Amino acid sequence: MSAGVIPVVYADNWLPPFSSPSDPTRVIDWSKCGLFIPEYKLRHTVDMLREINDEVICEMQKCALAFWDEFASSREGWLRGILRWINKDPEIIRNELS
Repeated sequence: MSAGVIPVVYADNWLPPFSSPSDPTRVIDWSKCGLFIPEYKLRHTVDMLREINDEVICEMQKCALAFWDEFASSREGWLRGILRWINKDPEIIRNELS
């Protein structure tokens, strides 16, 4: 991702970093940064990649690089992402107020 590579992920029921089941785009909208392919469609990867137009690929590369720069490239970035995730989580906020 540090080079703007688009991650291709084969994992059913996997949550990317800084997301939750109730809010998958809490900190970052992974659908704009990576390609998530259900495991049963593994054999169709090349066709799926070819269907993405150049403009979308460019935007996905920018998103992946932005994620790397802001969050993944340092411990401070991971902490920043975790704190953003926590502060947007209504369940955690409610529990802290109780």
